[in-house]
Order: sequence, then structure tokens, then C-alpha cells
Amino acid sequence: MLRSMTGFGRVQKNIGNASVSVMIRTLNNKQLDLSAKLPFRYRERESAIRDIATKALQRGKIDINIIIEDMANIDASVNSILAGKYFEELSSLGKTLNLAPPANWLEILIRMPEVVGYGTVVVEDEEWNSLFDLVRKACEATDAFRVSEGEALTDDLVQHLNIIESLIPEIEALDPERKQLMQERLQKELQESLPDIPVDQSRLEQELFYYLDKLDISEEKVRLNKHVSYFRETLALDNGEPVGKKLGFITQEIGREINTLGNKSNFFEIQKRIVVMKDELEKIKEQLANIL
Repeated sequence: MLRSMTGFGRVQKNIGNASVSVMIRTLNNKQLDLSAKLPFRYRERESAIRDIATKALQRGKIDINIIIEDMANIDASVNSILAGKYFEELSSLGKTLNLAPPANWLEILIRMPEVVGYGTVVVEDEEWNSLFDLVRKACEATDAFRVSEGEALTDDLVQHLNIIESLIPEIEALDPERKQLMQERLQKELQESLPDIPVDQSRLEQELFYYLDKLDISEEKVRLNKHVSYFRETLALDNGEPVGKKLGFITQEIGREINTLGNKSNFFEIQKRIVVMKDELEKIKEQLANIL
């Protein structure tokens, strides 16, 4: 089962007298990049919240936002004396520099150091347990979103893979014609280059066989089929483990075989199909960048 790295989850619960919301957004990223925006009240246990999200969501760019919606429950106070002192000093500085007074004095002052204080915040174990449970539920909601997105990605990947797989029999059907044309061309070039020199037909056939064997694409077709089958098997896994990186490695092997087929075939009709294969493989790679 595939999971997209794009996800969203939001849950809300009354904890004590406050309404607490946890919102999680995730985007694709090669590594884990987790940021948490927490109320002052909950910053003491930020590492525990991060651990819960890391274990549940594993990889990607993860943004966690916890909001206490009942602002009356936030333990905050304003130091009006200190704010007045800042106001006097800043007003004096503005006059000295001949600057017009700002219209947003209040916004500036509350951002000054120690103007807004939170006092001593004591969070009981019951509240912490409720908060951690809420974070877990937000992660579950985000994961469910990821699974839903992953189902759509799976369908798209299978379509591209089907096109690649359907072209392999076409290449196999064209291969005898390719070999015949190569043999005829080599014989013609030899006759034109050495028209008056007798040729040992037995030795010529041996050399042609050796040359054509070097350009044989049977092994590449077999390996390509196996890699495609392995890709399908990995897509179908349902053990809960991330498979995005593994699918990326399989895709690299598929690309290697397609490139070798193109390099060795040297036949226009096969080359056309190789171009289509490469195009479909690029589309697969683009989708894999968003898979967990």
C-alpha cells in the first residue's frame, strides 16, 4: 500500500477548560524535516510531541501547529511599566533621528523583550496525556489522507508501467527483422569495401555471429521483464512499511535496461518504442518523488 508524502490532518478536543486543536500538514521531502509551532504552555514537552509525529509519519516536510482556541486559558500578563519605558525610549530615539512615529505602537511594544510574560506554567500529567493522544489522532488523520492519495498514485504508476510492459513484446517481435537487416548491411559493406578480395564464407559467418551476439538484446528483455514484475510486487505490499525509496531503486534498474536496449538495438522501429518507454519511466520517477 502506497502512501503519499502529501497529507493533512486536523483534530480538536476540549482539554480542561480549553479547546485545543492540532493541525498537521505534510509535503514531499527526501528526509524528515519537522517543524512545530506550539503555545508557550506546551513548549516544555516539544521533544515528546516531535517523537510521536516522527514515529507515525516517518518522512517528509511535516508542519505541526497546536492552538489553544480558548485564549482565556493562556497564562499571560503584560508588564505595562516596562512597555511604558520602551515607549519613552523609542519615542525619544525617533525624535532624535527625525522619524515619524509609527501607527502600530501596540504591536511593536508587545514584541519587545519581557513585555508579555507567561509566569510559571504547570501542566498536570492528565493534560499532557490528553494532548499526546490528540497529537496521535492528528497523525492518524494525516496518515489516512496519505493512504487515500497513495491509492490515486498507485493507479497512475500502474498505467505508466503497463505501457512499458506492453512495448516489450513489440520489441521482441521486431528483433528478428533487426538482426536480418544488420547482417545484410554488414555483408553489403564488406563487399563494397573489398570487392576484389576473396572471402572465406565460413569465417565470415563466424565473425558475423560474434558481432551479432554482442548486439543481442535477449538478456536485457528478460531483466526488464523481471524488474517490471518486481515493481508490481512492491506496489502490492501491504505491510505498512515505506516503499518509495525501494521503488526508486527498482526504477533505476528499469532505466538501465531500457538504455541498454536502446544502445544495442540500433534499429529505428525499436528506438521509437524505447523513446516511449523512457517517457513513461520519467513520469513514474516524477510520481515517486511524492511517495513515502
